[in-house]
Amino acid sequence: MKESKRVESAGNKPKLSLIDQLMWLISAVTRALLRLFRWSASPSDKAMIVDEETPVFFDLETTGLDTSACDIVQLSALSGNQTFNAYLLPRCSITDGASRVTGLTVSGRSLLFHRRPVPTVPHLRALVDFIAFLGGFGGPFLVGHNSRRFDWPVLRRVLEEFGLLEDFRRVVSRCVDTLPLSRDMFQLPKYSQPFLVQQFLREPYGAHDASEDARTLQELYRVWDPSPSLVMRHTTTLR
Repeated sequence: MKESKRVESAGNKPKLSLIDQLMWLISAVTRALLRLFRWSASPSDKAMIVDEETPVFFDLETTGLDTSACDIVQLSALSGNQTFNAYLLPRCSITDGASRVTGLTVSGRSLLFHRRPVPTVPHLRALVDFIAFLGGFGGPFLVGHNSRRFDWPVLRRVLEEFGLLEDFRRVVSRCVDTLPLSRDMFQLPKYSQPFLVQQFLREPYGAHDASEDARTLQELYRVWDPSPSLVMRHTTTLR
């Protein structure tokens, strides 16, 4: 989501429904089992867990551009052929500019994508499922376009609101931003993702659909094949 109007604050800390509390309990048991597995793994298994690293490409669509107040409407990620996508009913209004860019609007208690209803999940479930998705990879690190200034600050705040930030950090600890990475690698007139896709992939795609943005970012990364040292230069620790 790339537009400039300020949105309403999400308000007080969210109250959890009974279903959300059950989801939280299930996630806590899952995390405990994962820690037990890692503690009891054989030396060779432990080496694989520690040494293997996997880039996971992600993107958010939000209700606006104010990272201190906007809410997540779509959260998508993929690595290889494994994908994650969740639509969330926002807790604050979507600005007109955001709707124009993303095609996402709210009607009553329904989220519409280009005027068609899409299934949504509660914020807590989406975040818990996202952490579980990331936990399925060995040494995952996030890769996003303009993620340092936008996607990560938004995701970090929402994770913190639901008490999941530390759980997230136990799974993934760093994020690579492909916006400054692309500037470091190439001399181009601009570095927006739609322009980069046109320049390097030469294919049409649904810009500002988080799942499409994540998919094409993975393809760009494969084409660019940046060196490990260059990747580290544009890596941010997730604090």
